Amino acid sequence: MSLKSYAPVLFDVYKLGSEKEFVFNCKSEKAAQALRHRLHALRREMRKENHWLVPVAERVKLSIRGNLLVAHPADSELVPELEEALLRQGFRKEKVK
Repeated sequence: MSLKSYAPVLFDVYKLGSEKEFVFNCKSEKAAQALRHRLHALRREMRKENHWLVPVAERVKLSIRGNLLVAHPADSELVPELEEALLRQGFRKEKVK
């Protein structure tokens, strides 16, 4: 399948999700799963065609919470705990912004 068969807005999900959490409210959990599947297919196709957005898309994790599709930076769930540990153990003096 060609990248031309994907709506341009799907590329935006990766752009937004690479910077901060982006949440999309789907009609149902099944619809959220279908959208996640479509986004994974897009990412695979981007790799095949060596699209310029691949490095951005690789940094995005796609999750489902009920009927919500959540796109967020891959390590965003760990960052608060890691920052706290670095501060507590004296490896950092303040949180990175």
